[in-house]
Amino acid sequence: MTSPPEDAQEWSDDEWLAWLAATDSAPGAGAAGDMGGGRPRRPRSPGGQLLAAAMTGLAEAIYGPREEPAIVVDASGDPPGDGPVELGLDEDHPERSVVVIRPWLLRRTDPRRR
Repeated sequence: MTSPPEDAQEWSDDEWLAWLAATDSAPGAGAAGDMGGGRPRRPRSPGGQLLAAAMTGLAEAIYGPREEPAIVVDASGDPPGDGPVELGLDEDHPERSVVVIRPWLLRRTDPRRR
């Protein structure tokens, strides 16, 4: 297989298409969108797993344990509203405000839609 020229303008569109078709069908070529350089991804070897675990432990020893963010949802315990739009405002923390839209209920309440 010929490698492409240094100056892309030296080849015609047909030459480029032929080269692309040849490289796509070459053995070991990755799937479309594969950014792994055309090599199939192999599972990590036991030595690689050991090295990764050691490096993770070393990073934790040097920098301390990583703080994983906790996901907490405060729920009132009341059943959800019957309306198509429900708004829950948090005045102390506006970024925590929530809007719930139920589009299937919007269709039923709109008298123009049947």
